[in-house]
Amino acid sequence: MPRLRVLILARIPLIREGLRGLLAEERDLQVSLLAPSVELLDDLLADEPDVLLLDVDVLEKEGWDLLDELRRALPTLTILVISDNAQDRRMPQAIALGARGYLLRESSAEEMANAIRAAHSGTLVLHPQIAATLLESVRAAALSGGGDDTAQDLIEPLSERELDVLRLMTRGMSNKQIAGELYITEHTVKFHIRAILGKLGAANRTEAVTLALQKGLVSL
Repeated sequence: MPRLRVLILARIPLIREGLRGLLAEERDLQVSLLAPSVELLDDLLADEPDVLLLDVDVLEKEGWDLLDELRRALPTLTILVISDNAQDRRMPQAIALGARGYLLRESSAEEMANAIRAAHSGTLVLHPQIAATLLESVRAAALSGGGDDTAQDLIEPLSERELDVLRLMTRGMSNKQIAGELYITEHTVKFHIRAILGKLGAANRTEAVTLALQKGLVSL
């Protein structure tokens, strides 16, 4: 069985080397390192990784649009974002822009390797602490009455098809991927997304996914 090509992209050398050391014993993973540069996208295209471990500091420095650019340039690439904060509220944004998971730097070798394999097979993966934080926020919203007001908060209820599109947006799918999944045209997908943004009162896809998660309309 061919080894998975895993590329670690982080600004800080200690983080890059630490993650590589963590995965050193995983014989089915071929790990290489990359530092951010002005030719970042070209370097990634040249390396042709299967999985990218992307430290969140790179996104803060280079811009979160990098995730969308990577998704367009390398549609088969599996991206996992690495953070140091279990309370990180940027997780929905990363997922909305195409990441397949959100992990912590403190993850064990087994957790990291299993997450890489699961994400590459199509599973959305979250570090247990991050998943627990998300669950607590959903519970808090429900206890405060957020769940009862969900429909009232919307300008207009979402249709079943719009909910289907929204669920796939939450999984980080592009318009083309959503169209293929639902057997509709990309034009129709764009129409539904415009309707979703309007009904949620969102300015963009990221905000729409974040609001939908907060309102309990979709789940990860």
